[in-house]
Amino acid sequence: MSTELELLREYIRNETGYDGELDADADLLEGKILDSFNIVELAMFIQDRFEIELEAEDLVRANLSRLSSMLALIERKKAARTS
Repeated sequence: MSTELELLREYIRNETGYDGELDADADLLEGKILDSFNIVELAMFIQDRFEIELEAEDLVRANLSRLSSMLALIERKKAARTS
């Protein structure tokens, strides 16, 4: 999972130019690190990179505003794919 976390951090840094700390539990929207456009791009990156399919109900703030919630979403989707 730490590899997935680092991939997400690297993507956010590359796309936004943010070079500060990216705590897994920090709200990236509230902290103005991400905006709605970044979230859409991030969701597409997550689908492509982790080979999962996100549904409309997955594209909510609760799943995409914190790195920890993104990781949980990725794990749920991977688990559902293999079961």
